[in-house]
Amino acid sequence: MKTILQTFLCCLLIVSYTCAAEPSKPIVAVFPLGGTSAKELRDRLGFSMRTKLDRDGKYVPLDGPAMLDMADESKTPITFDTSATSIESLANGSGAVVLVWGEVVPNHGKDLLRLRMLDLRVNETTINEYEAEISDPTDVRFVVEKFLATLPGVSPFEHPDELAVHHAPASDALFRTNPNLVIDGDFASPGHWEALFGLEKYGAELSDLLPLENKVIIYRQSAGNALTMKMTKKCAETVGLACLSDAISIQPRVRYRLGFRYLSDGPVTHVFVKGYALGRSIAGEPEDREVYRLQVPPGEATGDQWQTVEADVNPRSPAAVVQRLRMDLYAYLKPGTIRFSDVTLKAVGREDNGKP
Repeated sequence: MKTILQTFLCCLLIVSYTCAAEPSKPIVAVFPLGGTSAKELRDRLGFSMRTKLDRDGKYVPLDGPAMLDMADESKTPITFDTSATSIESLANGSGAVVLVWGEVVPNHGKDLLRLRMLDLRVNETTINEYEAEISDPTDVRFVVEKFLATLPGVSPFEHPDELAVHHAPASDALFRTNPNLVIDGDFASPGHWEALFGLEKYGAELSDLLPLENKVIIYRQSAGNALTMKMTKKCAETVGLACLSDAISIQPRVRYRLGFRYLSDGPVTHVFVKGYALGRSIAGEPEDREVYRLQVPPGEATGDQWQTVEADVNPRSPAAVVQRLRMDLYAYLKPGTIRFSDVTLKAVGREDNGKP
């Protein structure tokens, strides 16, 4: 007959084995963001990162009050330039294995988010960096999701209420027959697509050669031109590459459908549709203000096979009537070359709750 002590030891072994078989989730420390932009914006960005990580469930973010207490131990304000050694020292004993810190600063009338991330599970010396402009409150969700998507295992951030393709016969017929509203969606000529690499902007040019590293060009092909991007590992894991279409005028209360094809040997697609209304700059000049954004679920590498993507678009905003759209072909996360072709946006009916 087992003694009470033997029973206790047996139970302890079972508990120990269970804990070893089911390791806890990795802990993330998102430090309060420094910089000279509004504290409300900086706090909102930090809160958004922690909330989205918590909802995703792959990581456990330390809560805001705990991070404030941790940051208070620093003798100097934490900014993008704070050393990784200092951050590790502050996080010592917290159990965090992913450390995130940085700042938000004014930049030409906008705000610039600059982050650094150190994943102690991978390499204690490799620091990944991320930059993104914030021109409107609607940007916060998307810049945060782009950054968090660089963490291994984080699920794609989907918004199902916007993404369903309603394959009703009437809407499918309209998608086949209605005109393509994207200017130069077949990339036949330069001048209609603006490439972005961090803060660098330039018009995508025609070329008979594949692009250089971290460049975007329109690659001439016998089967049809393709917008082509080539990314290094550092570029893919930080800002990625993007290319924006010319503005597309749209009608209110109309549902649209986007489509495109892509071929990738590594980079992940993260295509957006951005919606604008006419507003005023600080100087009182008229300018487009982003009031809507649709995020298409990421698409993985395709090998040597072209993939077709479609999504319905209901351009609406509680702030203003959406007047214009721009397609944002964005790729990130993994290095390599990616090509886009046959970019379309067509009206497919009225916006009546997703029904044509």
